[in-house]
Amino acid sequence: MTSSSARASLDARSTETFPHLDTAYLLSHLLPASASRFGDRPAVRCLGEELSYVEFDQRVGQLAAALVEAGVERGDRVGLHVHKSLESIVGIHGILRAGAAYVPLDPLAPPALLHTIVNDCGIEVLVTHDLRRSTAAIIAEDCDLTHVVGLSEPLAHTPTTSWDQVGARTPIDPVPVLADDLAYVMYTSGSTGEPKGIMHTHRSGMAFTRLSAAHFALNHHDRLANFAPLHFDISLLEMFTGPAVGACVVILTEPYLRMPASLAAHLADEQCTVTYTVPSTYQQLLQRGGLEGHDFSSLRLVLFGGELFPPARAAELMQHTPNATLVNVYGPAEVNACTLYFFDTTPDPDVQIPIGVAWGDTETRVVGPDGRPVQDGATGELVVRTATMMQGYWNRPDLDAASFDQAIAPGGRTERWYRTGDLVDRADDGTLTFLGRRDHQVKVRGHRLELESVEAVLGDIPKIEQAVVGLRPGVTNGDDELVAAVIAAPEVDIDSGEVRRLLAEHLPTYAVPAEILVVTEMPRTPSGKIDRRSVRDNLKSSSGLDDQARTESSGETP
Repeated sequence: MTSSSARASLDARSTETFPHLDTAYLLSHLLPASASRFGDRPAVRCLGEELSYVEFDQRVGQLAAALVEAGVERGDRVGLHVHKSLESIVGIHGILRAGAAYVPLDPLAPPALLHTIVNDCGIEVLVTHDLRRSTAAIIAEDCDLTHVVGLSEPLAHTPTTSWDQVGARTPIDPVPVLADDLAYVMYTSGSTGEPKGIMHTHRSGMAFTRLSAAHFALNHHDRLANFAPLHFDISLLEMFTGPAVGACVVILTEPYLRMPASLAAHLADEQCTVTYTVPSTYQQLLQRGGLEGHDFSSLRLVLFGGELFPPARAAELMQHTPNATLVNVYGPAEVNACTLYFFDTTPDPDVQIPIGVAWGDTETRVVGPDGRPVQDGATGELVVRTATMMQGYWNRPDLDAASFDQAIAPGGRTERWYRTGDLVDRADDGTLTFLGRRDHQVKVRGHRLELESVEAVLGDIPKIEQAVVGLRPGVTNGDDELVAAVIAAPEVDIDSGEVRRLLAEHLPTYAVPAEILVVTEMPRTPSGKIDRRSVRDNLKSSSGLDDQARTESSGETP
C-alpha cells in the first residue's frame, strides 16, 4: 500500500501554503498570482536562459495580446507547434490567457498527421517558431490558417506576427472564461493509430494542479525537470503545478534526451529536485548515463508513469538517488493521474511494482465484464471517477459512449465513470496492481494471458534492457505463438536459449516465447516510450526488425 513513512516525509515538508490554489478556478489565474508573490525568483530555465516570474508573466501577457489582436476569441483552439524552449511554456500560458484552448502538436510529426489534427480540431491560428518554419508554412497553406505567430519572416499568403513583434505588445490580463470551458486538447493515437483529441477543461486541469502540488509537497524551493513533450500529459506537472507553487521549471531539450550522458550531467548541474518521465528514459540513464559519476543528492522525488518499470531497475535507480522517494504515478491521459504508489523500501525484484491507491478526490472500482465489482484478488477492469477526468473526446460521441459508464447515484444524479481498459487486481489493503490491457489479452494454446505479464518477467532478466512480446501465426501447427523482441544491456551478449530457460522457471510453458529476437533498437513514441503497437505489428511476421542485429532463438524447448 502507499507508504505511510514516505508520505509522512513529504507531508512534513509541506509547510508552504498557496491560498490562490484554493480560490483560483482557471489555469490562467496561476501565473499572475505567482508573479505577484515570487517576483524575481527563477520561473523557467532552458539552455542557460532564464525567466523570472515577473518576466514570464509579462511575456505571457504579451503573447495573449498578440493572439487577441490576431482574432483569437474565447473558446478557440490554437495550435502550438514548437520544440521545447522558453517559447513552449510561454505559448501554453499565453494561449490560455487569451481565453483559448491550446492544442500541442508534435514538432516531429509528419505534415500529413498535423494536417489531420489541425483540420479535425478547427485550428485557425498557430503559435510556432523559426525552427519549424517549413512545416508551419505547409500547415498554413494546406489548412487555410488565418494567422501564424512566431516566424521572423512573413509567409506569402498568411498574416504573421514575429516573436519580436509579440515582445512589443502591451500585456493583457486573462480573458474571462469559466471553469468548465476547454483548456487544452491532447491528441493521442490510441490503440488503433487513429488520432483522437482528449478534451480537458480548466476544472480538470486545476484539479490535477491542486492534487499534485499537495501529494508531492511541491513549493518554490523545487526545481522540476521537464522531460515530457508538450503533447504528453506528463508535462502538465511542470507546465502548471510548477508555476502554481513558484518552482523553477528546467526545460530539457530534445538533444539532451537523446544523449543519456549529457542528460545525467545536466540534471546534476541544474540541481533538479523532481523528475517525472517514463521508465524507458530512466533505464537509458541507468545503462548509458554514467550516473555513478554525478551527485544527485538534490533529487527528492523521482516520479515515473506510462509503462511498467522492472523492479530490479527501479532498485538500481534508488541506489543512485539516495535522498529521493520513488513514486509510481498511474493514470491514462483521459484522467491525467488517479493512483500513486510511494516506495519506502527497495522493491522485491520478483514482485511487480503496484500502481498504488487512489489519490484525492478520486474513486476507483475493479469490475468484471458485466460491469459489476469483482472480489479483492480477482482480475477486472479498472474504472475511475475523478475530478481530473476529461470532458470527453473531441467530436467523437462514439468514443465517449464506449469509454464512459453512467450510473444513477442517490438523489437521481448521474455519475460518470471512465473505463480505462486496464486490467488490475486489488489486494485486501486496497493496493492496485496493473496486469495488462483488456485489448492486449491473447490466447495461446487455449490459455488467455496478458502480453505485459510476459514482458515484465523478461524485463527482470539482468541482461535485458527492454522487451516487447507479440503474437504471430505458428510455424508448425498453425496455432498462434508468442515471439519477443529484446534490447540487450550494453556490452552484453544474449543467448536466446538461456533466456527461454530462465523464463520457464517463472512462466508456464505456453507463456514462453517460441523465439527471442535480439535487436539494437525499437521504434519509440514521441514521449520516449517503446512503440509497442508498431513492434507487435512487425512481430506478427518477425519482419521490420533489424535483421543484422538480431539473434534468432535456437528453438530449444525449455
